[in-house]
Amino acid sequence: MHIPSFLLMADASTLFIVLEVLAGVFTIIFWILFFFVPNSVQSSNERCYMVFQRSFVAADLWMSIAFFLSAYYLYHHVTAGILWGIVAGGTFVFLGLMDVLYNIENGMYKHINSGMFFEILINLVSLIFGGYTIHYTWKLLIR
Repeated sequence: MHIPSFLLMADASTLFIVLEVLAGVFTIIFWILFFFVPNSVQSSNERCYMVFQRSFVAADLWMSIAFFLSAYYLYHHVTAGILWGIVAGGTFVFLGLMDVLYNIENGMYKHINSGMFFEILINLVSLIFGGYTIHYTWKLLIR
């Protein structure tokens, strides 16, 4: 595939590209566990929590696709990787904030079990790596 030179960009770190792929893969693994392995990643079995969590499936799939597209294009040094990185990072931050706010409003952080520990980890990764993804990909554009 020949790519016009005006679409080529600075190299992205291989580690960053791998982390983008892992973010997408781990998100998909989370949903496989959520739906097929009871009491694995769920921090509660309450109906309202389960309904709330299920509302994330489509958005998480969108985010995973955006991470995969960003990684693919960054690997091939195409500027579309920047766009998809910003989309993925923004989606990750948004979903993380939605999850954190639900957990705070419903007192979920008061009951730490293995599922909630995992959810706290997801919340932190969502906010930190999502924000970093936006920053990192934007910096590729303005180099």
